[in-house]
Amino acid sequence: MFQQLFTSLYEALLGLPEPALLTQAFENSIFPGVGLATLFGIALIGALFFYLVLNRVLTTPFYQTKHWLVMLLVLAIAAGALGWFQARSVVYEALDAKGIVIPAGSESAYSRYVLGFTFVNALFGALFFVVWSFVVKGLSPNAKVTPVRWPN
Repeated sequence: MFQQLFTSLYEALLGLPEPALLTQAFENSIFPGVGLATLFGIALIGALFFYLVLNRVLTTPFYQTKHWLVMLLVLAIAAGALGWFQARSVVYEALDAKGIVIPAGSESAYSRYVLGFTFVNALFGALFFVVWSFVVKGLSPNAKVTPVRWPN
C-alpha cells in the first residue's frame, strides 16, 4: 500500500527515474523507504518533539509561529538530506551488486533526478510536518494555537 502510494506521489512530480535501469531500485527501495521515513520518522517525530518536548515537558517559550517556521525549515532540510543520501547509497549499492556502471551520458540525468528527488522530499517533509502539527498541537498547553488558531 505505502509502496504504491509513495511511488505514485514521487513519480507524479518527478516522472520516471532516470536512467531507466534504475526504475526498479527507486520504486522498490527508495520511494517507499524514504517516504515512510519522512512521514513518520522526520515529520511525526519532529511535530511530537516541537509540541510535546519543547512546549510541554520543557515548557520553553518556543510556541510562536516563528519558532514553528524554524522547525519546519529544519525538518525540510532533514527530509531533503535523507532523500539525497538514501537515493545515492541505494542506487550505488544496487549497481555494485549487479556489476553495472551508469553510462557516461546518463550520469547527468541521474544527478538531476536525484536532485529533484531531494527537493520533492524536502517539500513532502514540510507538508507532512504541517499535517502532523494540526494532529498533535492539541497535546501542548503552550502551543495550541501554533502555527494558526484553526480549528480551535
